[in-house]
Amino acid sequence: MYIFRTSITLKDGTKIYAKDYGKKAFRIWIGPEPEPVKKN
Repeated sequence: MYIFRTSITLKDGTKIYAKDYGKKAFRIWIGPEPEPVKKN
């Protein structure tokens, strides 16, 4: 399942915000399986 967050923290500790990239939120995959492949 996907969750949406307005900010994320990178592995090096840097926090980035979606608004800095022109987005409302980042879409993050959370689940036991790998992220599904997008179909066209």
